[in-house]
Amino acid sequence: MAAVLEGLKVVEFTHMVAGPSCGQVLGDLGARVIKVEPPQGDVTRRMGPMAGDVAALYASTNRNKEVVCLDITRPEEAAQARALACDADVVVSNLAPAMLGKAGLGGRELRQLNPRLIVVLVTGFGAGGPAGTDGLAQASSGLMAATGSVQGPGFRTGASVVDVSTGVWAALGVLAALENRRQTGEGDFIRISLADTCLYMQYAQIGLYDADPSFARRNGNHSTVSCTPMFETADGRLLTTILTTRHWQALCRTAGPALEGDPRFETNEQRCAAQADIEALFDAAMRRKTRAEWTELLRAAGVPCGPERPYAEVVADPELIARGMLFRLPQGEGSSLQVRMPLEFETTQRSAPKPPPVLPRKG
Repeated sequence: MAAVLEGLKVVEFTHMVAGPSCGQVLGDLGARVIKVEPPQGDVTRRMGPMAGDVAALYASTNRNKEVVCLDITRPEEAAQARALACDADVVVSNLAPAMLGKAGLGGRELRQLNPRLIVVLVTGFGAGGPAGTDGLAQASSGLMAATGSVQGPGFRTGASVVDVSTGVWAALGVLAALENRRQTGEGDFIRISLADTCLYMQYAQIGLYDADPSFARRNGNHSTVSCTPMFETADGRLLTTILTTRHWQALCRTAGPALEGDPRFETNEQRCAAQADIEALFDAAMRRKTRAEWTELLRAAGVPCGPERPYAEVVADPELIARGMLFRLPQGEGSSLQVRMPLEFETTQRSAPKPPPVLPRKG
């Protein structure tokens, strides 16, 4: 059975992460994705540690693609790029809009040449705005101020969550535009920014802030709406979620301290306010067992919990490997560790994963 987007042709004028993430999602679903890179290649081919014969950053977000090298700043090669784009179903770009415009690769220009074309433009702060990055979007949209310990400055998230989320949202926009084209025959020009995506990721926090600004303060590992004690165990930290009285009672009965009927912790609001006290009161008991032992005991008692794990543990997780969430693709003489899309389909077919493309040799 063919993959669901087999026969769909996508052309990318992208670099870094957010734009290529969109093409990777479409490629995972079976689309043919042709990535246009300058003769020296996408800058991420040379950033950070290597995975086989390509940088791990590039490999992580460019599987299931082909590559064509064109310098779109040269008129004759820009003309080739336009011809390639107009023969596609979807064009994804996150290069500077001014550069795309000079090359005749702007969304409106391309759609005048092919009205059925679906064009996606990914920017930092909108087509007329300044250049943007994941970190700048987090800083300007409130996420950085909401992340980190209670005292001290805010922090950017460890992973580029805005870049990846923007790419996924862009792919969702493409799927909606494809359905609209099926119904109307018309393509579309989709614009999405890192800043707007980052704001959307925080819709709950924004709503809470509007209702009561104190609920959207920086809380470290504490949730604003439920008690989430982080306990030190014999071999690391364990995060729990005590949302209901039943959870609280189960924690008390399983971990030992005689606090089940303590009036200081009767309600969710009281437990949220007293989370630091709860962590201190349970500290001695929690340190007597390992994360794995507590996880088994508490989950059996109905308490939502899980260990804090470093990447070294995550990438060696046999369950993730067995389910194919983590897999390897050959990359020259080595391989790149990949994370598959997190959707489990019953009948919809995905594409068999292919390694990221090798840059053609010059001459």
